[in-house]
Amino acid sequence: MSSRLSTRLSIRWIPGEPSEPTDTLVMSVGGWYVDLRITKKDGSIDWAMAGERLILAQEPWYTEPDIGSFQPVDSSSGSDSLESGSMINPETNVETPYEEVWRSLPATSTDRFGSAWILHSMDKKTFLGQVGGDFLALKGGSEDAVGEKGFCARRENWDEVKECWTIKREAGDSDNLRSLPSMLAFNEEGDKVQEPLWMQEGKAGDTVEFFGEQYILCALQSVLDPEKSGS
Repeated sequence: MSSRLSTRLSIRWIPGEPSEPTDTLVMSVGGWYVDLRITKKDGSIDWAMAGERLILAQEPWYTEPDIGSFQPVDSSSGSDSLESGSMINPETNVETPYEEVWRSLPATSTDRFGSAWILHSMDKKTFLGQVGGDFLALKGGSEDAVGEKGFCARRENWDEVKECWTIKREAGDSDNLRSLPSMLAFNEEGDKVQEPLWMQEGKAGDTVEFFGEQYILCALQSVLDPEKSGS
C-alpha cells in the first residue's frame, strides 16, 4: 500500500445538502494513517484520529470512527471518490447515513523530502507523520470524567518559495502545543538539514530518535518509489 494524501471536498448527511465545514488532510503510509480535520468557522479540532487501518479494535483519538465503502466518481481531477456509510451525526447525536467526497492530493516537495513515514511515541500519546512537504502532529492529553483534556494538533507545510516550514493549522491545548514536535525547528538549519538514517534504512517496528525523543516507526516508504518500503 503506497503513501498518499487526501482531503475531503464535502459531507452530506442524508437527506440534507452537501457542505464542507472543515479543512481536512488525511495522511496514509502503509497500513497507518493520521487524519486531522480543522473547523473552518473557528479553527477548532473537528476530528483527529491516528492509528492502523482495518483493525477495528484500535481505539481512535478524539472521536468515533466512521466505517464506509468507497467508489470512484467522475470529476475533472480524476482522483475523487465517494464514501458512503452510516455514523453518529454530531449535531443530532443520531446515527445517520452519510456521503463524503474525497480527493487524492499529490505529494509536494518530493525532491527535497523523499520519505513518507508515521511515528508513534513511546508513551502512546503522540503521532507524527510526513509525506513529502506535509507534516501532521497529534498529541493526546489525559482522561477525566468529561472526556479528554489537553488534546492538540498541528499541520505544517514546506513553503517552496520561502524554503522553510510554515504552520498551516494548529489547535487544542496551548500548553501541550508548546511541547508538540514541530518541523519549524529545522528552519534555522536550511540546506544543512540531513534526514536521519532511519528515513532511508528503517523498518516498521524500529525504535528511532527524532526531535530528541524515541518513537516507534509505524511505517516508512519512499514517496518517489513506494515499492521501497519499510512498512
